[in-house]
Amino acid sequence: MFPRDLLQRCARNYPNKAAYVCGPRSATWHDMHQRSERFARALQDMGVRKGETVAVLSQETIEVYEHLFACAKIGAVRVGVNTLYAWPEMHHVLKDSSTRVLLVDARCKNLVNDHLDEVRALGIRLIGFNGPHDYPHDYETLIREAQGEAEWPPLADDDLLLYSYTSGTTGFPKGVMIKQVGVSNVVLHCLASFGFSPDDVWYMPAASAWAVVIMNLFGLGNGMTTVVPDGGFHIVSYLRDIERFRVTTSLIVPTMIQRVLVEIQNNRYDLSSLRCLMYGSSPATPKLIRETREKLGVAMMQTYGQTETSGGWLTVLTETDHQLALSSQPGLLRSVGRVGLHYECSIRDDEGKPLPPNTKGEIWLRGESVMKGYLNLPEATAEALPGDGWLRTNDIGMMDERGYLFLLDRQKFMIITGAVNVFPSTVEAVVSEHPGLEDVAVVGVPHPEWGEAVVAVAVRRAQFADLGAEDVIRFCDGKLSRPETPKHVVFVPELMKTVNGKLRKNDIRAWLVNPENRAIPWDMNQG
Repeated sequence: MFPRDLLQRCARNYPNKAAYVCGPRSATWHDMHQRSERFARALQDMGVRKGETVAVLSQETIEVYEHLFACAKIGAVRVGVNTLYAWPEMHHVLKDSSTRVLLVDARCKNLVNDHLDEVRALGIRLIGFNGPHDYPHDYETLIREAQGEAEWPPLADDDLLLYSYTSGTTGFPKGVMIKQVGVSNVVLHCLASFGFSPDDVWYMPAASAWAVVIMNLFGLGNGMTTVVPDGGFHIVSYLRDIERFRVTTSLIVPTMIQRVLVEIQNNRYDLSSLRCLMYGSSPATPKLIRETREKLGVAMMQTYGQTETSGGWLTVLTETDHQLALSSQPGLLRSVGRVGLHYECSIRDDEGKPLPPNTKGEIWLRGESVMKGYLNLPEATAEALPGDGWLRTNDIGMMDERGYLFLLDRQKFMIITGAVNVFPSTVEAVVSEHPGLEDVAVVGVPHPEWGEAVVAVAVRRAQFADLGAEDVIRFCDGKLSRPETPKHVVFVPELMKTVNGKLRKNDIRAWLVNPENRAIPWDMNQG
């Protein structure tokens, strides 16, 4: 059972039911099946074959899912190009994925038009949609003129459905290869774990360029309606969408929950349809959970997942778990819940040997939704997939005797800022190129709005004594995405290092967050 089969069944069993709604627009399951079928036919007429890549550069819109379903039907590989990427990152994604066709939202055409020669040099054919454009092909015209049905090639379980690009240690994003069967597995098991029904209206307003797009495919498993943010996430629009579309279940990160609580204090919204609010990417404080339950009157669940697990959520801390934590076991709120039945989880030592309960170690996972590997990175793939179906997550955690998983350190020093994962080494590779800097370390520190903020700690060269923080930040323009760009730069005489020259990042971060040093220009305890 592959995603294309699930879509076909939704079209047969729920033909007139809304599959996706976005702003003033709505598309039924029949619409999604028919339009994606026509686009799939058009792609085949353009010469796209199974295993070849079709990318999309777009703000949030229904066409993102038509594009994905078309790829699923003909065995093409879907790539979402992150609109926050600087051009060197976009170029890398297009080249690394061997993109054959790029679908461009007219609202994003300026991100491409200044680099058309480079795009053409890669042999990429451009299709425009959602407004005026000057590209050789128009999306609506292709759909309108497509003749006949697409040819569905045979699929195997490990055939690929998408590449999801994530921050890499080399300074460029790396492509996670996600399998067709992995996506189906995530859809069906998450629905069961979360307890969603065909009558639910689901809203997960994150950017669709990466693996999180799979979370907006949950409707394939039960026919429920999914709300897509119109263009992108804005707090007022999010709340008005809940009100207008009678959303029943939603997932956002804790920093967004804080913004919701502030907004509903100042303006009135009818959120009575919302029965469950889920959160992920980072834990929520007991104070935030209590306040949310009191003001919204909703059940709450927490989840934990990875791109390398097909964007699927591995665990769930249920509403019952939350009630238990608030009544008698507050330590449970530090847990990300228990692992779903679609995964095996093992806590292991540095040599890969399983550890007993309540012992800190690396989280290993095994299941059908584990990635196939990293595109064009055999060494990184071999390190992450040591054999026998196991994935080394590079996350540190422990599991108690009841099966609750506690996440202790996300991928070593990775920074989670506004739900975006940022690897410090990526930022360091760019910042260290500034001619006025001798040394640099990048860490995450608490931020009242973003959860964590990227902060660079740097040593100036002697002849650049007047170099300021804004000079360094401006140097990053066009080289780093907005989430990766440091929010602040702190200059120090020298960086803390071990005797063998390694950065003591834990000590650097501890020094930064010490209020006595006054190194950070915002209140880290606010909110």
